[in-house]
Amino acid sequence: MKRTVVLTGKAVVNFRKVIKGAEDYEVDELLASNDLREAQIDDDDLLNIEWIHDDVSIEVIP
Repeated sequence: MKRTVVLTGKAVVNFRKVIKGAEDYEVDELLASNDLREAQIDDDDLLNIEWIHDDVSIEVIP
């Protein structure tokens, strides 16, 4: 019988975001707000997994 296995956990990933043509006020806002910087990162910016946390949960679905 074939089953589905779901692995769930946390990982640290590297990312790189390039923002071209940013206006001075946009740069100032990014410099002032870490939350705004974090909000700029999306799935397309993720490069590779740095490490996976030790606790990886497993669920087996029949």
